[in-house]
Amino acid sequence: MISFSWNKMLVKYKLSLVTVSMIAVTWLVYLSLLLPQWDRIDQLTTQFDKEYQQVKVIEDFLLIHPNPEQYILELDQKLMQIDRILPDNPESSSFIVQVEELSKECGIQLNYLKPTKIMNKDGYREYEIELSLIGGFIESMQFIKKIENKSRFTNVITIVMLPNKNSLETKLSVKIYSFGTPFLTNKNSEIN
Repeated sequence: MISFSWNKMLVKYKLSLVTVSMIAVTWLVYLSLLLPQWDRIDQLTTQFDKEYQQVKVIEDFLLIHPNPEQYILELDQKLMQIDRILPDNPESSSFIVQVEELSKECGIQLNYLKPTKIMNKDGYREYEIELSLIGGFIESMQFIKKIENKSRFTNVITIVMLPNKNSLETKLSVKIYSFGTPFLTNKNSEIN
């Protein structure tokens, strides 16, 4: 059996052994203490950058909108306006009331109003409605202009004007829309 004694070792071996031991201890300290801390510093730096960006967005928002309560009120008003333009449900009764009011306002008579098609689209529904109005040409054109410019988004598709005794019968095909998921099972369906 070979025994090693520190006292009997040559100085160069002692120096080599001490050097290797110091390198090993330094490597262990690096692996066990420094490397995990540097990883943690990198994680914290990334988290700080994200939070700083969020704070920057909030600061920029506050510079643009110094009174957040007023801005929230403005957003609420815009959302209400959007809901009138493209409501979550068809609200056909409000559309009928709107058509009746407009016809009286323009001085023409509403002959009939009937839904013809409901089309389910991607995220919204399209309702095609046929209207028949009796009145003069100018009054009918005023009605068309006003219905297209009302708060509810209405798209006039076809206009047919036929002479009728002492007046003019105007048949309109209009589309109104509602936002939301389709309520019918088919992709495209018709109501007749």
